[in-house]
Amino acid sequence: MGENRLLFRSPAICLTVTAALLSLQIPGILALPLEEETSAAAPLTRSLQDSPLSNNLDSVTALFAQVAVGGGYTTIFALLNTGDTDLNGRLVLTDTEGNPMKVALSSPPADPGDIPPGAPADSMNILIPRGGTRFIAAEPPGALTGTRTGWARVESTGGRLGGAATFQFVEAGELKTIAGVLAADAVEVATIPVNNDDIRNRYTGYAIANPSATDINIKIVVLDESGSTVETLILPSLNPLGPGKQIARFLHQDSQRLKFKGSMVLLADTGKRVSVVALVLEQGLLTAIPVIPAKAPHVN
Repeated sequence: MGENRLLFRSPAICLTVTAALLSLQIPGILALPLEEETSAAAPLTRSLQDSPLSNNLDSVTALFAQVAVGGGYTTIFALLNTGDTDLNGRLVLTDTEGNPMKVALSSPPADPGDIPPGAPADSMNILIPRGGTRFIAAEPPGALTGTRTGWARVESTGGRLGGAATFQFVEAGELKTIAGVLAADAVEVATIPVNNDDIRNRYTGYAIANPSATDINIKIVVLDESGSTVETLILPSLNPLGPGKQIARFLHQDSQRLKFKGSMVLLADTGKRVSVVALVLEQGLLTAIPVIPAKAPHVN
């Protein structure tokens, strides 16, 4: 049997699996970065050069480990200020290779010097009054026809930021799927419950982004239901995960655990932090599951 590669279109995780392992018919988010395609009529851009990565993450107030734009996908950020003062900051998008991810950001500009709505940009200034909310839609710019994926961060001062990213997939004008994940802090360790079952077409996946300016090594420790270590994965794609880079996988792509109950623990280098999101895909439906920022003491 040939190894026909399927591209999965999952709102918060981009994964490539083989038909020999999984026979679900789900349209796919391209896991590989696409060439930037922008409209010549929209020359204004904002560059990540204005928002360089740093090893000091104190100014990073929200992280979204997965963003999908194009090919029917739109990502909508809902940002809320629950603090006592105004919040000033910037939303910044980065692709899987750590490069600026230019999209059409649709929202009224925070100031006259900001990028006009719809112009290709990889960042946007935000100003949210106390108690206020701002919605920003990331849509495909210009002639982009495929799907691009990456991650996003918000750097801000003042106020107290909370938020969520909602992924919508529309085909032939009809909403096919929608899912949302909350903004999260960077973590040194993340424990994710796993309940894989190939009979039920249920699989656990994860996305990891490196928001820092240095390489980070990440290993995955797989535990069974009794808490015993059954496998430790040292993946080349995660060792190291370069500055600004992001990766998304199903656990069974690397461990072949098609039917398994337990957990997986993602461990970053001591003192270094990453952004993580986890989801379960079951019979074509996607559900966000919690990422627990802790581990059992014996897991190393």
